[in-house]
Amino acid sequence: MTTLATLKADIADDLARSDRTSQIADAITRAITFYQNKRFWFNETRSETFATVAAQARYSSSDDSAIPEFVKLDGLVITVDGDNRELYWIDPVEFELLADSNADSGEPDCYSYFDSTIGLYAIPDAAYTIRMMGHIRKAAPASDAEADNVWMTHGYQLIRSRATAELALRKTRDYDLAAAMHVAEKQEFQRLMSETEDRVAPGYLEATAF
Repeated sequence: MTTLATLKADIADDLARSDRTSQIADAITRAITFYQNKRFWFNETRSETFATVAAQARYSSSDDSAIPEFVKLDGLVITVDGDNRELYWIDPVEFELLADSNADSGEPDCYSYFDSTIGLYAIPDAAYTIRMMGHIRKAAPASDAEADNVWMTHGYQLIRSRATAELALRKTRDYDLAAAMHVAEKQEFQRLMSETEDRVAPGYLEATAF
């Protein structure tokens, strides 16, 4: 099992330096932040849901903390009387025109996503379960011992290579190691992207420049 503690030890070993504890931690955080916005198969989700509120058209972090964490919202599914159906996307400007003081209420059939806020129309008239699907920012591990964090499992070598390359370049001035780790990072990124393309259905994956 790989953890943040394991990663820190591996990077210290790569650098052959045991005196860079805080710098290693900072480099790992920056590496994860950089790759949170890149789409891989392991930072997609269909498990985030929230409940609507009667007469409430807009939903943000105050309704569900996951809503603003979506980098790309592929779609929403509403559950009505045990049946699931797709909500159709509409342009945020169109939503603003629809969701005025005279807006219809009922079972929503479309949505917009703008300013980290989901808008539903028709405006819900009751509590419905909304399932969100898409690319979400998966958090960094909360502690050195946290198990099963995706960045410490599926993204381990990617984060290790990037963090080590940055430290070798900017802190220890080991330019040969920096160059080698940059190559390793690029190769791991390409491997993960290839695996993502194999796993993800056509039409859901966006091309990402390294």
